[in-house]
Amino acid sequence: MLTFLLMAGVLTTAMGLYQQRDIPRQQLPPLVGELLDGRRIDVAKLAEEGPVLVYFWATWCAYCRLVSPAVADLALSNRVVTVAMQSGDRTTVQQYLSSKDWSFPSINDPAGNLSRAWGIRVTPTIIILNSAGEVAWVTSGTTSKWGLQLRLAFTR
Repeated sequence: MLTFLLMAGVLTTAMGLYQQRDIPRQQLPPLVGELLDGRRIDVAKLAEEGPVLVYFWATWCAYCRLVSPAVADLALSNRVVTVAMQSGDRTTVQQYLSSKDWSFPSINDPAGNLSRAWGIRVTPTIIILNSAGEVAWVTSGTTSKWGLQLRLAFTR
């Protein structure tokens, strides 16, 4: 049993690193845009105030349905910006969020241009930026609210 758990841990870690291979660690492309509510956002400027959780998700992503409630909770007391990847037009994404009763700042990326520029290959992908705007943490797939809170707490 221990061997199985060890192998599962190694495979999961290797898979995560492989999926994250194209995410730039220091020279990130700009993440500037208009949120669904019409406000303008510049993630680099926001990061100057402290850690920022950047969440790449999609309406069609089954795992995102598990992670999004945690991100919505974290958005109440942390700097969070989300990117809705290839999920339809602005109205479709807004209606989807409303139907789930999720509220987090979101940029719509209907053609996937922002996601590709950031090297995102899987959903959900969560990147935590430090105050210098550099990647401090990356995780993809399912994760917990507590795990994300700990990562945010240890990011400066």
